[in-house]
Amino acid sequence: MKINKKYRQTYHANVPSAWSNDPNGMIFYKGKAHMFFQHYPHAAKWGIMHWGHFVSDDFIKWKTLPIALYPDQEYEKECGCCSGTAIEADGILYIIYTAAQINHQSQCLAYSEDGIHFTKYEMNPIMIAEDLSDEISPRDFRDPKIFKKDNMYYCIAGTRLLDEEDKLKFKSFKDLPHSSDININNVAGSNAYVHGYGNLILLKSDDLKHWSYIGPLLRLQKEIREAFFKLNGVFECPDYFEIDGQEILLASPQNYPSAGHSFNNLHSCIYAAGHLNLQTGNFVVHKTDEIDHGFDFYAPQTLKTDDGRIILIAWKEMWDRTYPTETDQWIGSYTLPRELYYKNNHLYQSPVREIMNYRKNKKEVKDITLTNGSISFKDIEGNKIELIADIGLGSSMRTGFKLMHSKEHAVYIYYDRSEKVLVFDRSNSGYEIFGREDETAIRKCDIYDSHYLNLHIFIDVSSIEVFINNGIDTMTGNIYGDPKKDIGITFFADNGTTTLDSLIKYDIVVE
Repeated sequence: MKINKKYRQTYHANVPSAWSNDPNGMIFYKGKAHMFFQHYPHAAKWGIMHWGHFVSDDFIKWKTLPIALYPDQEYEKECGCCSGTAIEADGILYIIYTAAQINHQSQCLAYSEDGIHFTKYEMNPIMIAEDLSDEISPRDFRDPKIFKKDNMYYCIAGTRLLDEEDKLKFKSFKDLPHSSDININNVAGSNAYVHGYGNLILLKSDDLKHWSYIGPLLRLQKEIREAFFKLNGVFECPDYFEIDGQEILLASPQNYPSAGHSFNNLHSCIYAAGHLNLQTGNFVVHKTDEIDHGFDFYAPQTLKTDDGRIILIAWKEMWDRTYPTETDQWIGSYTLPRELYYKNNHLYQSPVREIMNYRKNKKEVKDITLTNGSISFKDIEGNKIELIADIGLGSSMRTGFKLMHSKEHAVYIYYDRSEKVLVFDRSNSGYEIFGREDETAIRKCDIYDSHYLNLHIFIDVSSIEVFINNGIDTMTGNIYGDPKKDIGITFFADNGTTTLDSLIKYDIVVE
């Protein structure tokens, strides 16, 4: 399929053509990072899912490999091979994924000796809701995350727990509405026709093929926001790992209600720090927070490298939005990989360190004091760059950057003292993005230090990612202006004085 490369990013993974969404099966296998992804290879729109496949030596240069999974079996023919996970056992790479029919979801197994060519297990599906528990909705049972502890395999999956009324109504698969009565576009990224709340469940196996149900993860805790336990949707794409002595659960809850400046997208991404009881399945939550406060970030997944780092990548889009690259015959890109840390009771993110190998043409300015004005700097411009800024906020009411600007367009990222927030404003950046949210042009992130601000910004043709105050928060958004003209960078201060202690720019050059 021929594509228009106008908005193609240079140091992020982009779908080769057509459509992609969730990253899947991220794993470090035989010395390489593998990232599979949800893929419809025939058009730039969501369709029957395949598993696309990227591989990389350094998380920056991604090579496209042949499609790993095709929806060629009866149990997956309606909606495809949907999201899942990868795990290595005895040198074999196993994939466990959701086989999705319009009104039924189950989990299946595939395996490979080379990490490229996969064979589906002849006894698929290996997890069927009706065989596991009458609590699990057959319509919503998806996105398995597999991990191993103490010689036992465990699976965390998203579902809706059926209440007693639902159990009677959906007592068997035959009682569900016929597929012809259901819109296929309501299967991925949407609500299911059950009344139970969204939850996550834990299962176990000693051989990856035979599974038993342990129980639900999330149970009401009065010290944690009630909306977390009473979700009108499904916790999609769960992940689980331990880092710096803390257990972390990631998920992408559908229709999660907003809270101040957080969770303002249609669907959100959340992490919970806590403890998972492997005997009961209960995950005791200590705290929750949004993973990224920007516009375009969903379904984050992680892998562990050979040197022990936890690396996160997310789909750098959002459901039910307009996609300006649709007419260019491609939709779907992925965040810059991020290294995770847990400290001071918070999950921190930093750009993967390998990006430093692609820095060129360093430019730096220091000790710039600005009062009620703006300033640009020689040779500090571009749209394939990295910026590192240390700002003394002083007395200015608004201070920050105008990025990717020309006479016609600009993106604003600035501190607003009146609200104590960092603002990401793409309202005049080019193509207007529409969605089901009330606001798709401005996002805000709470800032708790009114004296100092550190911004680490990555711009890549049609993408901006902001790491705030050494990675305590991040904001991610796609921008569709004029890549040839929109390269300006200006620092500004309104209604007061601010100090730009340091600004460093690197070109990021990937050949």
